[in-house]
Amino acid sequence: MPITKPHILILGAGPGGVGAAYQLTKQNKAKVTVLEMKNRVGGNAGSFEMDGIYFDYGSHRLHPACDPEILKEIQELLKNDLLLRPRHGRIRLNNRWIHFPLISSELITRLPFNFAFGVMKDAVQKVLPGIGHNNVENETFAGVLLRQLGKTICEEFYFPYARKIWGLPPNQISAVQAQKRVGANSFSKLVKKVLSKSGNHKLNGRPAFYYPKYGYGQISDILHKEAAKSGAEFIFNSRVKNIMVNDSRASLVVYAQGNTEKSLDADFIWSTLPVTLMIQGMQPQPPEQILKASQNMKFRAMILIYLILQRDRFTEFDAHYFPDEDIPITRLSEVKNYSNMDQPETLTGLCAELPCSVDDKNWKRSDEELAELVKDSLRNAEIPITAPIRKVVVKRIKHAYPIYETGFEKNFQLLNEYLEGFENLLTFGRQGLFVHDNTHHALYMAYSAANCLDNNGNFDKQKWLEYRHEFESHVVED
Repeated sequence: MPITKPHILILGAGPGGVGAAYQLTKQNKAKVTVLEMKNRVGGNAGSFEMDGIYFDYGSHRLHPACDPEILKEIQELLKNDLLLRPRHGRIRLNNRWIHFPLISSELITRLPFNFAFGVMKDAVQKVLPGIGHNNVENETFAGVLLRQLGKTICEEFYFPYARKIWGLPPNQISAVQAQKRVGANSFSKLVKKVLSKSGNHKLNGRPAFYYPKYGYGQISDILHKEAAKSGAEFIFNSRVKNIMVNDSRASLVVYAQGNTEKSLDADFIWSTLPVTLMIQGMQPQPPEQILKASQNMKFRAMILIYLILQRDRFTEFDAHYFPDEDIPITRLSEVKNYSNMDQPETLTGLCAELPCSVDDKNWKRSDEELAELVKDSLRNAEIPITAPIRKVVVKRIKHAYPIYETGFEKNFQLLNEYLEGFENLLTFGRQGLFVHDNTHHALYMAYSAANCLDNNGNFDKQKWLEYRHEFESHVVED
């Protein structure tokens, strides 16, 4: 007698959600339904077309650090549409532009003298006994980086950038942030990263990355297409309202489509939604301690300001980084320089990233005011916009980055232990596990979850815990 496949309801169609749907249906392990609030897949890693240009929600790259099997599968699905492209960014440091990622030839020729001298002095002090090791706050982002990298790099780059991105003083940010978000978080790692010439992922002498021809969202699009072809059902414009739970199981999901409220039950519910919102939407409500923990965990919002200019190129660089605190935006990307696809010769598109909170003044600014803010920022950075601006479009993302405020670990542990008590409820992905991960990490989580489900419909929780332990070693690739 054939075994009835379990029904898995996936919440969210970002890379994690579509990746899980693709794997489960490809392996014929489950009947899959995906609920997605928007009318498209990809989440924050999606793309959209405007005036013949494919824009991303921010700046995205598929890094060569992607799991080899996943990378191979994406290459097979996208074929010639997955391009290997050279990194060609730059960062503004002490009013001087230098390549980013750093290249060894510029360490002497381009770095500001005071900065380079300070870094060398910090490096020497670090190895001398009794010097540079006192009064360090070891349990914070500030303490870890001061101890490992020294005062100059921290105060000239990492600390001002951290204040802009996360909206917190560095000594109020958890040490976990330094481990997860700063890959070169010691002098030895920094030097190794700059001087490394190994690896096959190089183009024109520069580090390289993978990028789809029609925008980064093409990765999620192809996974969605293949999952749907294999039987996965995607229900768009569906906002999850509640997850109904009973004893140790999640029984069904209540969601809204327009003015209509609907519900779906399933054998398993896999969520990639922000874990804090998922907890707060459970019915009956979790214990007060769990609710309070979820309310104490915050996400940083992001405003994406898109400008279409009437010129072929703004600059030759794919991305500009701005650690300066007098320049509000943190990054400016030019999508034409990510892909070599045919795009309008007389137009180019910029995307400026402005981290904020949903209750500050920037979140409430008009599109015109935000465009002026970008123009002022670029003028101050001495790369002014001189071409006519054809169009301004603004996108607002409420859950861009998890904020690792000191003490968040205890809150997350409470949520995690509570959720582990439900035998058929799983959270994963960047939002679901409250992590600063890349897309390739989210895909690895999705593939791992599918691997934990056997052909008899049983989910191996111990195997998933082992994967969870592995996920803790993920470090964001910049």
